[in-house]
This record gives sequence, structure tokens and C-alpha cells, in this order.
Amino acid sequence: MNSMTGYGMASITFDNLSIEIEVTSVNKRHLETIVSAPKEWQRFEYDANKQIKSFFQRGRIRAAINLSKCPEEEAQGLFEESIIEKDLEYLEGFLRQKKQDFKITPDILLRLAELRKNQSKFPPLDKVYKDLEKALTDACKSMGKMREIEGSAIKQDLTERINRVTDLICEMEAQSKGMEQEHKDKLMERLRKSNLSIEQDDDRILKEVTLFAEKSDTSEEITRLKSHLSQMLVTFEANGSIGRKIEFILQEISRELNTFCSKSTRTQCTNIALNARTEVEKMREQSLNIE
Repeated sequence: MNSMTGYGMASITFDNLSIEIEVTSVNKRHLETIVSAPKEWQRFEYDANKQIKSFFQRGRIRAAINLSKCPEEEAQGLFEESIIEKDLEYLEGFLRQKKQDFKITPDILLRLAELRKNQSKFPPLDKVYKDLEKALTDACKSMGKMREIEGSAIKQDLTERINRVTDLICEMEAQSKGMEQEHKDKLMERLRKSNLSIEQDDDRILKEVTLFAEKSDTSEEITRLKSHLSQMLVTFEANGSIGRKIEFILQEISRELNTFCSKSTRTQCTNIALNARTEVEKMREQSLNIE
């Protein structure tokens, strides 16, 4: 079982550049991938989306590629004497053609240095493609590990809640026994208080008790609840994406509990079922983050 929440990061160094790929994911009903790359490398986004989809099946996943110069290169590259000299020669020649005076000032040097700093620092995509692909793979694996760890914590929590719900269902089953006889006794008591002399084997009494027994019979709901809970535990051990199946089973469990409450004529039974439904709602919230 894997969570849909995670984070992964991988970095590479190419020439004088430090390249980081960050991958994050949150829960979503289906799989959605968003890749943000520099415009010079936008062609990589299409392949990156396919690569991410080979790792994950659900969630909104974002991948961002960030670049920066290595600190030592950043400091050295700001004032590269040979480059600035070429820029000054070009600038001087241009101004002479325009018959303008040329004088080197600190302001000109700073502007040229800043201009070089802001120039495109992206190497051709073909040269870094394999490195980017590997870094993205490493980032996805890192995030996958985090999703797996969080998924294990969710599984443990859900298993504990299933055990509690199972105990509550056993209580519901035990407490709901004898409701038919209880209804018959109450009916006969009301008739006696009304001074109506009717025998217990009267057809009208038997018909009333039979109809009540049919309406209040919760054995089917109990059986289905036990089956659904067993199916949940089996699903936990399945491979691949199981989140949507778990959501469906929990929805069915909630429906059966509602039916039980509508049939129950005992306050104690209803309260137990409501406690079970509270646990199921907590499980449904958790299930929204399962891949």
C-alpha cells in the first residue's frame, strides 16, 4: 500500500551548472503529471511526463527542474578578464564608428559583468538529456520510497480501525438477537392494557410478528459487513493501485451500517452501529490518500 503524498529530489552537476529535479505529489482521484522545465529544455517535458507515469498510478505529481551555477563558478564567472576585454573591444569599436568617445568606468564594467551573468546558461538539451533522465528516475524512486513508508503507516492505522469495527459488529450481532420476541411481548402487553383478549397464536398476532421479523432482520447486513471487512484486509495485500477499491468497499460498509440502524429497534444496537460508522468515516478520510 502506497500513499499519494511524497517528495523526492535528485541533483547533478554539468560543467559549471548545478541541476536539481524536485518531484512532489498530493492525492488526486486519477494520475496527473505536471513538469516545469526551462524554456530551452521544454522538449524534455513530454518525455518526463511519460517517465513519471511509469512509476506512479494515482496522484497529482509535479516535477520542477532548477538550475544554478556552482558557487565557485559563480564567483569566478562574474569577472572573467578575457571575456570582459572582448566586450570592451567590441563596445569601443562600436562607439568609434558612431564617433562617440569611449572611456572605461567601473559602471561599464559592472554592467558588462551583469550582462554576461544573465546570458543563457543552459547547455543544449541533447548534451544533458541522459543526465536529466537519470536524475528524474532517482527523484521518482526517492519519492516512491516516501510514499511507501507513509502508505505503511496508513495501512497500520486502517487495520487497527478494522479490528475495532469488527468487534463492534460482533456486539451488534449479539445485541440484536431476540428483537422479534421482544416486539411480540410488547405487542401483547399493549393489547392487555387495552383490555383486548387476544391469544398469542391468533393469526393477526402471528402476521404482525412475522412482518416485524422480516423488517427487523439484520442477519444479511451483519454477514455483508463481515465479508466487506475481510475483503478490505485482502485488498491491503494486493499490488498496484488499490485506493479506489478501498474507497468503494468503505462506501458499501457505510451503506450496510445505515441499513442496520434503520432496522434496529434497540437504542443500544443503534449506538453501537453509530460508533462503527464513526470509525468507517475516519477510514474513508484516510483512504483518500491511498494510491
